[in-house]
Amino acid sequence: MNVVEPIREKKQIEGIKGILSAGKMGQRNVLLFSIGINTAYRISDLRRLKLSDVLTVSRGRVVAKERLAMKEQKTGKHNSIVISRKLRKLILDYVENEFPKQLLIQDFDYYLFPSRKGNNQPLSRQALWAVISNAANTMGLKNIGSHSMRKTFGYFLYKNGTHIEIIQELLNHSSQRETLRYIGITQEDKDTAVMSLDL
Repeated sequence: MNVVEPIREKKQIEGIKGILSAGKMGQRNVLLFSIGINTAYRISDLRRLKLSDVLTVSRGRVVAKERLAMKEQKTGKHNSIVISRKLRKLILDYVENEFPKQLLIQDFDYYLFPSRKGNNQPLSRQALWAVISNAANTMGLKNIGSHSMRKTFGYFLYKNGTHIEIIQELLNHSSQRETLRYIGITQEDKDTAVMSLDL
């Protein structure tokens, strides 16, 4: 199996969102991808998100939480990530369409991304991988899978000038070297950084 890569261009991200938005499960797929590239969570954690992880009640109405906080399944560490306004709106729009009855009675004990098989089970890892991989293949991108979302999160933080120590902490890595390797910093990225200096 090939190691997956981050998505390295914003236009590719927008292209994937466009592809994901088509079809019956478009709103769900765009939300899944959007949460994946805007948080440091692994797919094993994302698939287990419940409505209670993303919703709360404020002044008698249901709103999206401002933070996503969970204990990571792989590491056992707690991680808390702020949810942007844009992402909170996507969450609310999706939940209002998919879970209207649960919102009325404020019953949040349901998976955010449920399996279509019912029984209140989360969508499988394989199904989530297929959603992302198929969209990337349609775009002509290689070595992109569900784990690419987490790598994309780290890559764009780095490209936006976030200190590597902060990215390392968000990804729960043990070293900066591990983080740089993980987010796919290439020789071309290093060359571009040196060339931009041009003292």
